[in-house]
Amino acid sequence: MGKEIEKKFIIEMPEAFPEDAVRSEIVQYFLKPDAEFDTRRVRSRTTRDKTVLTYTEKKFTGGFTRIENEREISEEEFASLLRERDERYAPIRKTRYVYPYAGHVMETDIFPFWDKYAILEVELAEESESFTLPEQIIVIADVTEDKRFTNKSLAVRVPDPEEFPRRH
Repeated sequence: MGKEIEKKFIIEMPEAFPEDAVRSEIVQYFLKPDAEFDTRRVRSRTTRDKTVLTYTEKKFTGGFTRIENEREISEEEFASLLRERDERYAPIRKTRYVYPYAGHVMETDIFPFWDKYAILEVELAEESESFTLPEQIIVIADVTEDKRFTNKSLAVRVPDPEEFPRRH
C-alpha cells in the first residue's frame, strides 16, 4: 500500500502554465464504498495521444496523509467496475496541468463549475516537508484538511466562492 501526502490550495485561475506542463482531461466516477477504504473510484485520464484507465482506493489516516492503492486497469475492468458506481456522486470532470517546480510536482485542476478558481495540489514525501509555490500563483486558501474540497465532496456539492475560507 502506498501513501499519498499532499497539500491542497484554492487558487486564482492561472493565466498560463509552464511550457513543460502536461495537460490531461480527467473523468472520474466514485464507486460504492467497502469496509476497508473511504473512497473507491475509477478514472479515465487522456493526454494528447493516450488514455489511461485506473482504479484507486483511498483511506484517510489522519492529518493529510492517506493510504492509496492505485493501478492501471483494462477497458473491460473499467466497464465492470462502473457497475459498482455510487449514484449519489456526480462524475467529476476536470482538466489537469502537471509540472515540476522547485523539486516538487504541482497539479492544477480546472473544473467546469468555477471560471475564476482552480485547485492546486503539491505532492510531498512527508507532512512536515517544506515546499515553495510558483510566485505567479495567487492562493485564496489552504484547503488541505477541508473535506468540502475533496473530489468526492465536489461530486455532491460545489462550494460557492463566497464560502471559500480566506487567508488571514
